[in-house]
Amino acid sequence: MVTRHYKTNLDTFHRVEEMYNTTKRLVSKQHPLSHDIRPLGPRNRKWERVKKFSYNCYGLMDGGSYDGLGEHTRHWYDRRTLKPSDIKQEQEFAPILWTYDGTRERIRIRNEIGDYTHTIRNTMIENALPSNMQFYCHNGRQYVGIEHGDGKNYNDYYLPKGDYPLEFEREVNTHLWRVRGNTYKYVHPKKRVDKKRKAKIKPYSDTLLKYVVHMYNILPSTDYDYFNKMEKELMEQCGHSNAYTFHNYDLSDVICDPKWHRHVTSLFQYEMWQNLKTHTFWSERDSTQNKLGDDVDLPTLRAKYNNFINKHCQLISTIEGSAEIITKEETNV
Repeated sequence: MVTRHYKTNLDTFHRVEEMYNTTKRLVSKQHPLSHDIRPLGPRNRKWERVKKFSYNCYGLMDGGSYDGLGEHTRHWYDRRTLKPSDIKQEQEFAPILWTYDGTRERIRIRNEIGDYTHTIRNTMIENALPSNMQFYCHNGRQYVGIEHGDGKNYNDYYLPKGDYPLEFEREVNTHLWRVRGNTYKYVHPKKRVDKKRKAKIKPYSDTLLKYVVHMYNILPSTDYDYFNKMEKELMEQCGHSNAYTFHNYDLSDVICDPKWHRHVTSLFQYEMWQNLKTHTFWSERDSTQNKLGDDVDLPTLRAKYNNFINKHCQLISTIEGSAEIITKEETNV
């Protein structure tokens, strides 16, 4: 994420405890002694600090969600950032939480809340994890790896945004970590077609398809002026004025009216033509044919038409990507 000229070297609970006890508190007009700000590294990065929750529990904070001092430490604090209701909630959502029970030490790592990229959280975790752990991003998702023992190979665990912490533990005087609690796997977004609505539209879309098949080679198929004229008339019929957002308009009612079959066909022809041109060399795009039986065959047309109906009748809904919990028992198998 961000390469730094220093390393926190917080490899054990006692090292975190030592840093807290030996780091001089940052005090100013904005930060009284009661704030107890003890930076992890350079004092100008005061949002990255060690917080003592109890004698056997320390948190590494970054001024983010549920951080009680976020608005006092971050220069670019967002007023919409969630604030803790009490010290227990602040402890629960600490980015990195170290605990010790006399025989074992535990570390809990938590991602930020929200869909966008959280660079502050990512770079803090990357630079504050023990040396035998690694943090990295891949395809917009964050992962924590724990070392096998050879210093080269790691077991990687998905770290979702939100309330999905990863927790690891080890006995005193041992080096390697093991998973404690749940791990997660990413579930990719899924698209679903509304079959009930599609069944209601199908008689009308089939009628329109017959019109498209018979008229495709007769109507202008590569004429921008014609396409623009048809689109403008269709937008007026739908009471829509923005050509840039018209592709999101639901045309279910228009498709059911034969009066507008020609206009909808022109919209379909235009999309077919654009698709053909994207698969053609630049030097040949101006001469790309948009005719059935030539560069466009009937099976291709039917497949594209089905996608066209799903899109312009808003029959498709997307289930967002999410985190699926893998229980501890399944993890250790």
